[in-house]
Amino acid sequence: MGIFVAEKKSLAHGAVDTIIGEKATIRGEIVSAGSVSINGKFEGKLMVEGEVIVAPAGKIVGDIKGGVVIVSGRVDGNIYATERIEIIKNGKVHGDLNGGKIVIEDGATYSGKVMVEGAGASVEQLAAESVPT
Repeated sequence: MGIFVAEKKSLAHGAVDTIIGEKATIRGEIVSAGSVSINGKFEGKLMVEGEVIVAPAGKIVGDIKGGVVIVSGRVDGNIYATERIEIIKNGKVHGDLNGGKIVIEDGATYSGKVMVEGAGASVEQLAAESVPT
């Protein structure tokens, strides 16, 4: 194994393709066909086909569109998921939720509207249907 090769961490559905570290602050737009873990701060738009994991030290200011979104940190923005959204104990979300399945654990903090759509809709479909015109 080379010095610059990073090992992927196993998750429920596979490995993390992109990791934003705890000391990092990123602004802009991230688009990924894989999975993304936010351990630091991200401001902007996040569009991911796989899993989005907001770690306990992670903070996102902006909208998230993904397959599965798991929040144990903080999100200030709307979340759209084709499969499911989970807000884990101590996770905080201030924004609307739109997904096929929504789980809010005891001890999580949530403020916003909830819309449960059939699983399998594309991220683009969920986002388009949820945006007022």
